[in-house]
Amino acid sequence: MRANFARHARHLVVRRAYAPAPACASYAAPSRRRPIARQPVVCPTFERTFLDILFKKAPREVRQPEYEPGWMQIMVWRSRMLEKLRPPTRKELMAAWKSLMQSKIRNNLPLNSTQALQCRRLLQYLTEPPGRDDQNVKKLSTADLAMARKVLLDIEPYERSKEHLHLARALHEVWMSGEFTGKPKEPAELWSYLIQAMCRFGSTKEALEDLYAKWDNPEYQKYTSGEARVLEDVARGLAQEGHEKELVQLVEFAEKNGVPYTPSLQEVITVFYAQRNQIPETQQWFTKPLVSGRSRPGTYRAVASFAMRNNLEEWATPFFLELGQTQPRKSYWDVLLQGMLFVGMRLEEVQSIMSHMIGQNGPLSPDTATINSMLRVAGETVNPSLAEEILAIALSKSIKPDAETYLVLLSMHISAGSVSDAKAVYEQLQYAGSIPADNTALWTEYGQVMNRYLLFLCHQRPADFKLILQVLGTVEEEKLHLAPETVGSLCLRFLENDQSFDVMDILSIHAFMYSEAQREVVQSAFVTFCLDPNTSTSRAWGAYQLLQQFFQDLSFERRVQLLHGFFARKRPDMATWVFSHMRQHRNKEFQPRRDTYVKCFEGFAQNPDREGTEQVHNMLKMDTRVHTNTKLNTALMLAYAACERPLKALDFWHEIQHSPEGPSYASLEAVFWTLERKSGGSKLAHEIWDKIEAMDIEVPPAVFTAYVGAIAASGNEKEVRNLIMKMASYTGSEPDAMTLGVAFNALPGENFQSGFKEWAEKRYREAWADLQRKRRRKTEFGLCQYKLDRVVKA
Repeated sequence: MRANFARHARHLVVRRAYAPAPACASYAAPSRRRPIARQPVVCPTFERTFLDILFKKAPREVRQPEYEPGWMQIMVWRSRMLEKLRPPTRKELMAAWKSLMQSKIRNNLPLNSTQALQCRRLLQYLTEPPGRDDQNVKKLSTADLAMARKVLLDIEPYERSKEHLHLARALHEVWMSGEFTGKPKEPAELWSYLIQAMCRFGSTKEALEDLYAKWDNPEYQKYTSGEARVLEDVARGLAQEGHEKELVQLVEFAEKNGVPYTPSLQEVITVFYAQRNQIPETQQWFTKPLVSGRSRPGTYRAVASFAMRNNLEEWATPFFLELGQTQPRKSYWDVLLQGMLFVGMRLEEVQSIMSHMIGQNGPLSPDTATINSMLRVAGETVNPSLAEEILAIALSKSIKPDAETYLVLLSMHISAGSVSDAKAVYEQLQYAGSIPADNTALWTEYGQVMNRYLLFLCHQRPADFKLILQVLGTVEEEKLHLAPETVGSLCLRFLENDQSFDVMDILSIHAFMYSEAQREVVQSAFVTFCLDPNTSTSRAWGAYQLLQQFFQDLSFERRVQLLHGFFARKRPDMATWVFSHMRQHRNKEFQPRRDTYVKCFEGFAQNPDREGTEQVHNMLKMDTRVHTNTKLNTALMLAYAACERPLKALDFWHEIQHSPEGPSYASLEAVFWTLERKSGGSKLAHEIWDKIEAMDIEVPPAVFTAYVGAIAASGNEKEVRNLIMKMASYTGSEPDAMTLGVAFNALPGENFQSGFKEWAEKRYREAWADLQRKRRRKTEFGLCQYKLDRVVKA
């Protein structure tokens, strides 16, 4: 219920006296509330209500949050450790570790950064000497450690954070210390695992230094220059992190020390330069002779795409013609046909070459993989007509499309912005069969395309919510990963359509699978929605309630933004709830501070709410961490004065007077602003002003204006005129529209206002003309008042 409901309800039952004010009536804002119509009297009807019970639709159940196996137990352990409570037993924690890692491997899900952080802490805890109750519990086994290593190194991560690297280092330390049961591994092998983790999670330069340091060590030769060398991993990491100079130096160092220029190294460095469209370097490293073997298909494909983007078709064409004459394997023929399309060869010529594919063991026939590779050219160039021609070739050769075919087409139509074509291809994708479970790369692409498709649907106006829910059903069924940006966009579209239950379903499935950093992306989307002026207040409040339910880790800064947002919407009751949730939070980092109290009371000063002011004040009294000062007492004075409790507000002025800090300019303005609302307040205002004059201090215009308002509220019009005329001698500035407006609004009668207006129009023509441009309203007593942007702060 609105805090000011009683005030408006009173107007319905109390007939107000109407005093005409011609000068103000034309500017008065019309009432936005419709008159309450009398309810018509109707004859009662009789219904068989028991039928409603039989056929009434059951209310929709809220989906429970989903957590990965073992993760909740780890979080409970961490919470108890922070609160210095008794943690779960080591046996339970080891079971949680195993459950989480087995679930990750089974579902091919990587650790997020928060999970990596807590798993590293748990690993360190489990390797410490056990307590009295855990003496008979076995240590972690080699299998337990190997599962964690597999999750880190074999599953493609969604995040590459320092926390993953810290976990890899902690695993390495445990391996090296021997604090586990089972057969230990060789230090060199363990070192290779650590190097791979460093290259995967953003510390490749350090891995490069370790590689150089171990290069001449015979014990590590197998992993430096031998068969199991990590050289390619380091090179790939340098390319991924953009370290061009170190990448070139590494390849040259390897050649000088007996490691030949291999196809894998060629692919890393050629693709690195091709993606950056660095023409001389790409040509140099691609044409550099290989000691043995042939360039990989990925290298040829990157070069073909590079040639198309940089108009180097004539340079690239001979390499693909030469490749075709060597009778390569089927995978090379597929990339060869791709390359020919990239370098500008017509589809008819490519189709002719397709009919003459020959491998080492005889003729080769095009298949679905061949068609898919050609369709990827159409997808990259966003050429739907080329895709149709390629599909026609497939039909003529009785080649059936598969899931990958429609996946490539869906990606192309999303890039082209074609809603109808994308929808048609998506429906075909549903009936095209499943993607092989062992094709990790295609599964990753499948997840990425579905994320793009959902974002694409979210951006449509109007949105097809039925289709969005259908796609979400597929995502849930296939257990695909939704990126936080996708979840944020989906939630906002559903909130705009008042589909709160669908928002709760999405958050229940995905929000608790995210790391802290990923959750902040979703939180940011919700906060932006709440603070958007175009969002209705009811929808903003609904979004905040979902934030409060699913994101207890919402940052302190964002909570303060929401607090100000609801004050800006003139809903102090909602702001009170936001503040209350902060105060009740179990984490002290999210609880309000002194400045938060000040901002909240300032909000109540602009949007009066007596009940809310008293509630927050009671919270302040119980908050032992916050000590009052002049600024906080000033804010309290403003809040209570705005709630028509000037006597209570003046109690805080007395506290300010007797405090060691003493009054400030803001508190002086606030007390005059309070006395403007108190009957007979001019007496105390004179006393305070006499002290100011006695101290011979500078008086800011805002303080003087507030003093004028306090005097005007008592009806002393002549004194108000004299004060305004002397304003320049006190403040050094002439009265402006604000000073005249405050005095006019504070005068308690129409006669006083008329006399003041007549005097001000003659004496201060420009300032009064500025005041006349402002909007006006009528008070409940029939007095005209100007709408001034008067903000009094602590």
